[in-house]
Amino acid sequence: MLSNEILDPIYRNNQNSVEERINKQYHERINKIKSTTLEERENIKQGIIAELYYKEGFKDGLEFALDILKKS
Repeated sequence: MLSNEILDPIYRNNQNSVEERINKQYHERINKIKSTTLEERENIKQGIIAELYYKEGFKDGLEFALDILKKS
């Protein structure tokens, strides 16, 4: 198991690039929403955010694991 001393700097270094990718995808997808009610639109926005963070977290974890495997 990796310690927080190793993982925290990695997280901080990647956080900005992850946020930029999520922000870009979020705004692209938000412009495509054609809902009529404000509540429905907000629910769709929340779903998009949750999905993007999940995907980015999963992708970031895989990239990290692959880097570790390549180095060993």
